[in-house]
Amino acid sequence: MRLYLDSARLSELEPLLGTGVFYGVTTNPLLLQEAGLGAAGLPGFARAVLQAGAKEVYLQAWGGSAEALYRCGLSLAGLDGRVVVKLPATWEGLGAAGRLVLEGVRVCITAAYLPHQALLASAVGADFVAPYLGRINDSGQDGYAAIGRMSESLRGIGSKTEILAASVRSVADVVALAQRGVCHITLPLQVAHRLFQEPLTLEAARQFEQAMEGASL
Repeated sequence: MRLYLDSARLSELEPLLGTGVFYGVTTNPLLLQEAGLGAAGLPGFARAVLQAGAKEVYLQAWGGSAEALYRCGLSLAGLDGRVVVKLPATWEGLGAAGRLVLEGVRVCITAAYLPHQALLASAVGADFVAPYLGRINDSGQDGYAAIGRMSESLRGIGSKTEILAASVRSVADVVALAQRGVCHITLPLQVAHRLFQEPLTLEAARQFEQAMEGASL
């Protein structure tokens, strides 16, 4: 199981990465904008999260054409060997992804809503496809069922492309996705914090500490 943090807020990412629970960090242009990060800040951001314990960082390419996305993706991948380049599941994004894969760049096809988009990601050799669970539900579909069909389709063809579930909104989502065989999930910070906030566990820990108060080895 690999859990990721979906944020570009470095000060909030660092303590969570320090727990050792989270494998890496995923971002997108909207998250970067919310954090006040522009293109010039990406190299420093990538270095900082990797130094804080992330084993991978996902950065999304931008550009109005396949050529522009390809060139941006190359630049992002050049920042560090642990960068995974995200590209949208569009004509342009898939076209750029195929070229980047041939260059040895690790790629994630993002903003996937329908099962056939997982097959497109596999066709271009992407390492990951990122379906948006919450947004699929918002559109009136059953997000769990859609992601389940993606997973079944990929397994059915023996694909090496893996699902990285995004737009996760609760701890219950994490468990339900894991029960469906999804091994890579990225979480917004508020959901990540909830993983550690089970009241019964916190009370038990408090009692343990109380029982050993003042003790030393």
